[in-house]
Amino acid sequence: MNDVYVDRFVKFNISQGVARLDFARVEDINTEKKEMQMTPSARLIMPIDSFAHFVDQLVKVKDEMQKRADSAAAAQAEAKPADTH
Repeated sequence: MNDVYVDRFVKFNISQGVARLDFARVEDINTEKKEMQMTPSARLIMPIDSFAHFVDQLVKVKDEMQKRADSAAAAQAEAKPADTH
């Protein structure tokens, strides 16, 4: 298995029953202009039914991430000392 690192999802296309997702990598950051220069780095290509399954799995991952963030925020709020004015 090959690992591919990407910084951003940049483009999506469906044609003839095939989904194509293009990703890019940050090449340069101009802090003065607050701009990033992106370079294409990878394309993921899959049949549309596989893409639909992929999207379903991403939704589950996003929901789990949100639950964990909410739990961490609640735990942090409970750990804060009460404001006593």
